[in-house]
Amino acid sequence: MNYKIYNNNSKEWVLLIHGLGGSINTWKYQIEDLNEYNVLAVDLEGHGGSAFEKRRRLLTRSASEINEILESEHIEKVHVIALSLGTLVAMEFAYLYKEKVKSILLAGFVLNMGIGYKSLLAILEGIKYFVPKKVFYPVFANLMMPRKNHKKSRDIFIRESVKMKSVAFRMWLSELFRTQFKLNEYLISIEESKLPVMFISGKQDYFFVNSVKRTQKKINDASLYFIEKCGHVCSIEKHNEFNCLMIDFLHEISKREYYPSAA
Repeated sequence: MNYKIYNNNSKEWVLLIHGLGGSINTWKYQIEDLNEYNVLAVDLEGHGGSAFEKRRRLLTRSASEINEILESEHIEKVHVIALSLGTLVAMEFAYLYKEKVKSILLAGFVLNMGIGYKSLLAILEGIKYFVPKKVFYPVFANLMMPRKNHKKSRDIFIRESVKMKSVAFRMWLSELFRTQFKLNEYLISIEESKLPVMFISGKQDYFFVNSVKRTQKKINDASLYFIEKCGHVCSIEKHNEFNCLMIDFLHEISKREYYPSAA
């Protein structure tokens, strides 16, 4: 797994996990504003500079690879910030390595879909082997990000996804489908560990806007913010608003640690 460290001589670490078709560069709008923290950004398998192996348990493998990076870099705990598909990896990592997670921010959360969207995802899962990627990727992107103001995010997704090997794209899409049924396990683990959670979504993220509402209600220590006139990739489309929410959340966690009675 390819990764990059931005060392700001801090005691606190932030782990960044991008979405489908993304890379470390997906976080270019956040890196500068995270200057109070050391930052570890990773390329998921088949993305950016990371290799890809056609083997089972892709999601669990990714969480394990992140843990190996933390151990090799002597990083004890991280605040996890994840986008879209990266929220699956973040939930899996927090589930398997809860002792290493201080908080978790989930942007464009993609679990807990309604039956209609699960059915659509099942259809996409079924046709992905037969539709050429030059057709499939733009169709998928337009379904996820249909409005004019989503164009920048949509174009970035299409451009970066085309760089991926078809097998990598298909396997990650399969993980999105399969992981829909693991949500309860994740939520129980988060509740048991009392992990602070924040959800940030664009209000125009039609696939998942109701999903994230349902999920937030199931976690006691979870906050939810919707960004107006914004689609799925809120960290790019409305990065200034996203960054303010992100930094406020991280500051609040620090406040709880240093002043626990005030939390």
